[in-house]
Amino acid sequence: MKKGFLFVILLSVLTAYPFLEGSKIRPFQEKTEQATLQHEVAVVMKLVQVFVTDKKGNPVTDLTKEDFILYDNGKLQTITDFEKHILEKPDAKTEEALSETELPPPQDTSSRLNRKFFLLLDIERNDGLGMIKSKKAALHFIETQTFPSDEIAFLTYSSRSGLVVREYLTTDHDKVTSAINKTRELPGGIDTGVTGGEARELLKRQILLYLEEIRKFAKSLRYIPGFKNIILFSSGINRNLVYDNSDPSIRFELEGLSKELSSSSSPVYTVNTEGIKALAKNHGLRGDHSLMMLSDLSGGKYYVDVARYEQFSEEIQDITSNYYVLGYYVNEEWDGKFHEIKVKVTRKGCEVHAQGGYYNPEPFPKFTRFEKNLHLLDLALSEKPHYQDPLHFSLSALPCSQKKNANIALIAAIPQDVIEEVGEEECEIVAIVFSEENEIVESHDQEIDLSKTPLKNIYPYAILSVPPGQYKCRIIMRNLRTGRGAVGASATAIPEPIESGIRLFPPLLLAPGEKLPYLNLSGKMFEDSSLVRLYPFLGEKYVPLFGEAEQGISKVYLGLRYSTDGIQEPEAKITARLIDRESRKKYPLTHSILSTNAQEDTVILILELHLPELKPGEYSLEMIAQETKSQSRSEAIAHFKVR
Repeated sequence: MKKGFLFVILLSVLTAYPFLEGSKIRPFQEKTEQATLQHEVAVVMKLVQVFVTDKKGNPVTDLTKEDFILYDNGKLQTITDFEKHILEKPDAKTEEALSETELPPPQDTSSRLNRKFFLLLDIERNDGLGMIKSKKAALHFIETQTFPSDEIAFLTYSSRSGLVVREYLTTDHDKVTSAINKTRELPGGIDTGVTGGEARELLKRQILLYLEEIRKFAKSLRYIPGFKNIILFSSGINRNLVYDNSDPSIRFELEGLSKELSSSSSPVYTVNTEGIKALAKNHGLRGDHSLMMLSDLSGGKYYVDVARYEQFSEEIQDITSNYYVLGYYVNEEWDGKFHEIKVKVTRKGCEVHAQGGYYNPEPFPKFTRFEKNLHLLDLALSEKPHYQDPLHFSLSALPCSQKKNANIALIAAIPQDVIEEVGEEECEIVAIVFSEENEIVESHDQEIDLSKTPLKNIYPYAILSVPPGQYKCRIIMRNLRTGRGAVGASATAIPEPIESGIRLFPPLLLAPGEKLPYLNLSGKMFEDSSLVRLYPFLGEKYVPLFGEAEQGISKVYLGLRYSTDGIQEPEAKITARLIDRESRKKYPLTHSILSTNAQEDTVILILELHLPELKPGEYSLEMIAQETKSQSRSEAIAHFKVR
């Protein structure tokens, strides 16, 4: 499959199942025969986000729990938990003291339901100026109208790349800002209308694909509690195509999308990126009506001009920042059915805006393939995955060669307690490498039934090929019957190759031990796909030490690879030192070379390092290799903890 698409929602006009196209993740097959899963009946708390205004649209800020009445599927509920989140507006005396971009703090900043914003840039229905203004507006909103507790995601859509989540929900707003600034994809151009023929039919198919993918995304949002506010930057779909009497498919799909967004509690605030220029166009060629329909039916609002970003940013802030959270307990059922919620306020003159309801969870085998893929990537990249609180295990990501093939090794250790909690039957283990922009660069997976093996722990690995760059690496274990997951995470960098000199690769900490049952996820993709070939000592009497050592340790073993390119009969000198990461104190270390193994231009060493007395804490081993003839030098670091 092709490589280079971005994660989560990946669309190609020519593929029917596009979402992880090119990532080598096997498409999820819907099984025709599934064992009926039994879920224990559990009492869970449901949280409902509620906005209350007076008749003039001003927020009502002084309500208490006793002022609310809540119905779930027509049944009166007892509200047991209550939170109030009110943006305190500065008064005249303090307003001048605040900077133009500084927001006063909300009355309550700790919540089980924080605000969520999805910034969606429609690249396809945009031009160069609209792209510039849209990005400027999105950055302004983040910088001036968000709180540290707000979760923000940034998405783009184009017919070339599909719907792409460039940064998933995160409270690290700098990541989102960086993702916006890095977006360089060329716009599709403002639609001026197509008179007929094949070009018109192609355009209609592209629009239907766009609406279909947004609809699938909206459906996936139903499992995230509370309101999911979407700010869409687009010039819209021209009216002639929406109201084509000979083919109403676009209008039907647009209406269906709007209803799906509404039932998922995802109001859309649409921003016209063509701005006032659209008013000069023929009425039938304008896209504003489609944007109005989308915002009206989803419960959001339409804004006519992206250039007025300061005004609409403040208005969205006012609409979304004053809310209440109501909590009540129900027996959770696993049937995927929709529960209608109605909230009333006993005080007269109040208008209540609450999420329309929620969906019961579904058994994992009933997830659509789209939802399973989103579930997987949510596990891989979210700070706080919305589907579950995953288990964690150790992962080492090791650049290991200057060649284009087999130049990075991912090695994980999944302990028995994690395996037992995830579940031993019908599991998959997936290795994924993401770029800095969350692009899937390479991935492999394998299904496995651990109930048929006597193994206590498993050690999956993958030998992959990636170009130079910074990477996020993940290995994920997931039960295909329940969706329960565990994640190993690491970050690394592949440097540019050098024509001449010494290159030291990150060391692998070792401990004495018998050969482990390594599980190769990458298969026989190329000659160097075997872990023991890259690290021969792992087939002898050493095993990986995954980042932790006991207090009192006096020595540690190290597997080290280095290459010497363009040097005749090279001579390398290895030195080592220990760094206390808290105090930054450095300790020179003595070492012994226990074995040497040469493979073409690469040398593989096993070192024994002698350590000073160490207190509990975090440490770094800094290895330095110097080639005496060329005087070239290379450094590499391994991190570990002392318990």
